[in-house]
Amino acid sequence: MRKIKLLLLTVLLTSVLSMGVNAQENQIKVKDIRVGHTFLRSMAKPKDDPLAYISDFITDSESCISISSSTSSTMTCDSLKLEINVQEKKDGSWDTVKTFTYTEYNTCMISKIPCYHEINVGSEYRLKTYHYATVDGTNYLDVNTTASITIK
Repeated sequence: MRKIKLLLLTVLLTSVLSMGVNAQENQIKVKDIRVGHTFLRSMAKPKDDPLAYISDFITDSESCISISSSTSSTMTCDSLKLEINVQEKKDGSWDTVKTFTYTEYNTCMISKIPCYHEINVGSEYRLKTYHYATVDGTNYLDVNTTASITIK
């Protein structure tokens, strides 16, 4: 009886773990690139996804933080929206200090390059960006968080 229980447990665990392995084949592939203080994270997904490619990067210049954020779709969307949150690390947690929001209609791409000027030398900043798409009344969302940069 004990051997049967052990066999059933083994089969059950194997089934569960096999499903986990199969699920990993369909996960999003993320590509991270860092050049100096510039960070780029992009995610390429299947061609029928309205949010097929998203990218965000943050870099510091002498007087501001330069931001670049874009969403590209493989189809014309009713709307594409970017919500770019500049976050500063304060007392160990991330606080949003500025939000940029942009919306484009009947398009397959949105790309914006805002600057944030109210920086503090020595502070750590990152972006948390929400990429939205609406197609035929269906809403899609991807969230991307960059690595942090320290202002010198």
